[in-house]
Order: sequence, then structure tokens, then C-alpha cells
Amino acid sequence: MATIPATGGKLVLKVDMLVGGTDVPRGMTYRQAAKKAVAMCVSDFAAKGARPDSFMASLGLRRGTTNADINGLALGFRDAEREWGVRLVGGDTNEAKELVIDCAMIGFAEEVVGRDGAKPGELLVVTGTFGLPPAGLMILEKGARCSAGFRKKALESVLYPNPALDAGLALAPYLTSSMDSSDGLARSLHTLGEASRVGFAVDSVPASPGVGAFARANGLEFERLVWAGGEEYVLVGTMRRKSLAAARRAVRGARGTLLVIGRATKERKVVLSRGGAEEAIPDEGWTHLG
Repeated sequence: MATIPATGGKLVLKVDMLVGGTDVPRGMTYRQAAKKAVAMCVSDFAAKGARPDSFMASLGLRRGTTNADINGLALGFRDAEREWGVRLVGGDTNEAKELVIDCAMIGFAEEVVGRDGAKPGELLVVTGTFGLPPAGLMILEKGARCSAGFRKKALESVLYPNPALDAGLALAPYLTSSMDSSDGLARSLHTLGEASRVGFAVDSVPASPGVGAFARANGLEFERLVWAGGEEYVLVGTMRRKSLAAARRAVRGARGTLLVIGRATKERKVVLSRGGAEEAIPDEGWTHLG
């Protein structure tokens, strides 16, 4: 993402590429893939407190791509326009060995929340819970076992990613640092910590309901799904303690969720703190499907 001074604020630019072999799991349609490509950009705008305005999409299409597939892409872009109030204003098309959707988005903001503003003692906050998308990918790719209800929620989180744009815009004035968590919560914490020269002590594991049971049923490490799964479009940020009440009201008004999961520290390490003991949270994150 880049920002350029503009009259009355900043012009915000973002580009992100979706590649079939690494970003489109088994079972995802062309329509869903097109919307996901836009969601990837929208999520970063949400994390920066910038409102997206329009986007362009360059397509790499395999030889033999059907009219139904192309129509699916068009419908997916239309879905994104309606969901997030953005406009498709152009793009390009070429032949490729696999599906490629390169999305370039433009928007505006008075100020942009950076990654380098966190201070020791500030609260560590997130706009949602973690673990559903990695579970959904395991269900799609490996046939992992789970209940019908959990399967539905997990697959929806993968096939219909939903970045918290309204909540991000409402929350931005209260944040001192922020980024989206599409590469995983642990990776986000380490990235924010490095940029701000702080560490984080996490005292609450923000797991989505049912993730623990899913992990036990499939012999998986519960907390690793939360820390390192990735593909979530949740915002991770810091704020001053005195801002919490107002921030919660703002996010609630945007029909979002705000959870406090820890605090920034002088010690430049990322740890889970519980029962008086500390356990290091490794710098792990999303690994592409390929």
C-alpha cells in the first residue's frame, strides 16, 4: 500500500494478487475468487482507516476458460461493489497458466494508521476471533472431521471472506498502530512489534467458538490454529487505555466487535502470559496452498 498527499487528506493505493494455485482452495468458485481478490485489498484499507473508492482488476485466464467462469468473475466483482461500496473502473486480460486476479485499489483518508505507533502499556485489540479459516481449509483440502454446524461456519469463512471495513473505519481514530491479519495473528503481532519497537504480552487467546473441539477431533494443536493459521481478515491494533470505552462504542455502532487480548510491552518479544508464566509465540503465519 502507498499513500500520496492529496487535497484535504491522502490518496491511498493498494495492490494485491490472487493466484489460483496458492490462493484458491478446492471448492472455491470463480465468483467467490473474484470477490476474495477485492476483499484482500479492502481488508488493508480497513486496517488503515481509509475508505476504498474504486479498483482495477487485471486477469490472467487459462486457455479453455469457459464463458460460465468469466461470468462468475463478473458476478464476483459485482458482489464486491455492492458489499463494500467500491467501483470496478477498468483492468486488463491476458492468458496465463492458472487463474490470476491482480487487484489495484484506490481510496482516500484524512490520516492513515501506520504500523509504527504502538507504545509500551497500550492495549492490544482485535476486531474478531481466529481459527475458522484454517479449519475451513483443512476441511476443504484434507477432509478434516467436524460437526455440521462448525463445517458450515468454517467453510463460509474461507469462501466468503468478510473484512471488517465499517468497524475499521470507526476504530481508526482511536488506534495508534494497526494492520490486517491475513497472514496470521502471530505474524501480525511480530510485524507490529518490529515496526513499533515494542513487544506484546497476550493474556487472552481469541479463538473462534468450536476451534478447540475441531483441533481435538483432528489431532491438531489448538493454539497453533489461532496464532498461525492465517486467511483471517481481522484487524490487529493498539490503542491508549483511555480510548477503550469510546472505541468500543464506535465499533458497536458499526456492528463490529472489539476484543482486548493483551498489551504492548518494553520487552521486544511476543508471549502468551497466563498463570504467571510466559510462553513464546513464534513468528509463524500463513503459508500459501502451493
